[in-house]
Amino acid sequence: MEAAYAKELTLEQIPDGLYRQIAEAIGIMNFVELTQIVGGSTIYLPKTESIVRPVRDAKIRAEFNGYNHLELSKKYEVTERWVRQLCGEGHAEGQLSLFDYDQGGNG
Repeated sequence: MEAAYAKELTLEQIPDGLYRQIAEAIGIMNFVELTQIVGGSTIYLPKTESIVRPVRDAKIRAEFNGYNHLELSKKYEVTERWVRQLCGEGHAEGQLSLFDYDQGGNG
């Protein structure tokens, strides 16, 4: 019976505020479906930034060339430190770090 009522529901019949904003954004029938899924529950919806973060981070990794930490941090509006956490410090293949050098030659 509720499904029949839902088909006749209008935006004006949904209380002003967050519920109406959601119904306007996703459509009345999608809003009704949402109420069927989580109605009566207290839910937390994360910010969009945290939902799309994996996509952004994948793009950073794909564009990383070993040397462009600063460039990527500016392009994606993240810290250079975040790029380093995602991609590492970045070294050319076969390149020694300062700590790999044996000064005494006694290996």
